[in-house]
Amino acid sequence: MNLAQQRDQRTATRHGTRMFVKINHRFETAAGMVVDISDNGVGVEMHNTSSFNAGDFVELHSDKIGCINGVVRWVRPRMLGVEFDRTTNNAAKVAAFFKFFHK
Repeated sequence: MNLAQQRDQRTATRHGTRMFVKINHRFETAAGMVVDISDNGVGVEMHNTSSFNAGDFVELHSDKIGCINGVVRWVRPRMLGVEFDRTTNNAAKVAAFFKFFHK
């Protein structure tokens, strides 16, 4: 991915939200709260992020958005940034979330 593509992803409009998610990571499941969402990914607030590293593959599970695969892009104390895998299935789920749940 080149620098221009990275900038485009980071400039995607983020929408504040509150949505519970379960994050499957390796062989563990952790709970979190999505605090912002864009077409490209989510920011997730968690109690403990010590087992996560940038580059880890994760599955996000939520009642509102279903199951979405992604990659951890950044880790901070109590926060994760997850970029969605670029699939048509994931794109459809995010579009449906914006249409039906996010006002």
